[in-house]
Amino acid sequence: MTNLKTSTELKAIAKERSLDKYGILILANIIIFVLQMAISSIVTISSSGSLVIFAINQIIFLIVSILLGVLVSGKAYLYMNLIYSHTVSTGDIFFGLKQHPDKAVKIQSVFVLADFLSSLPASIIWFILTPRSPFSVRVALFIALLFGLIVNIYVSLTYSQAFYLLHDYPDRSAKELLAYSKTLMQGNRFKLFRLHISFIPLIIFGCLTFFIPLLWIFVYRYATLTAFYQDLIAAGNTGKVENGLN
Repeated sequence: MTNLKTSTELKAIAKERSLDKYGILILANIIIFVLQMAISSIVTISSSGSLVIFAINQIIFLIVSILLGVLVSGKAYLYMNLIYSHTVSTGDIFFGLKQHPDKAVKIQSVFVLADFLSSLPASIIWFILTPRSPFSVRVALFIALLFGLIVNIYVSLTYSQAFYLLHDYPDRSAKELLAYSKTLMQGNRFKLFRLHISFIPLIIFGCLTFFIPLLWIFVYRYATLTAFYQDLIAAGNTGKVENGLN
C-alpha cells in the first residue's frame, strides 16, 4: 500500500474542488441544518422537571437522530461528487432517500446508539445534579463525560467511512459496509483524528468572528474528510474491501 496523502495535501484537494462551488455547498449545509433542527423541535415534547418527560424526549431524540441518517447519506453523496469532480447540486442531499435509505438508517443507528448509551450515565447524573450535590457526584459526572467522549471518538473514527462506502458499494449490507469501514481504518484512526483536530483553530476563529466564517469552514472540513476517503481507496486499500466483498 502506498503512503497516504498528508493533511496539507488533502486540504489542498478540498480547496481546489470547492473553489467555485461554495455557494451550492453552503446552501446544502444550511438546508440540512434547518431540516435537522426543524424536525427535532417539532417532535420534542416541552421540557420539564419530570423524569418521564425527560425519558420520552430522549427516546424521541434517539429515533429522529437515527432517521436523519438519510440526510447524512445524502451529504456524503454530495461531497463524493465534489471530490470526484462530478456535477454537484443541493438536490444531492436528498439522494439518501433513494439510495437504500434502510441501510443509511442502520448505519446511522450505530453512531446514535453508541452516543446514547455512552452518554447515558452522564445524562442521568446531570439530571439529578443540584447545587447541593456532593463533590463525588461532580467527579462521577466528569468521569462519565470522559468515558462517553472516548467511546464516541473511537466509534466515529472506526466507522467513519461507512456512508461513503454505501455509495460505492450500494449492493452490500449495512453490516458489511460497517465492517469494511473498520477494515479501512485499521492503522488510520489516528491520522483521521489528527485531521479533525487540525480544524479546531479555524472553528475557534469562526466562533470568535460572529460565526459567519463557519459556513465556509464546515464545507472545507467536510470536503477534506471526503478527500481522506478518496485517498484511502486510491492508496491501495481497495484490495481490503474487495477481499471482504468476495
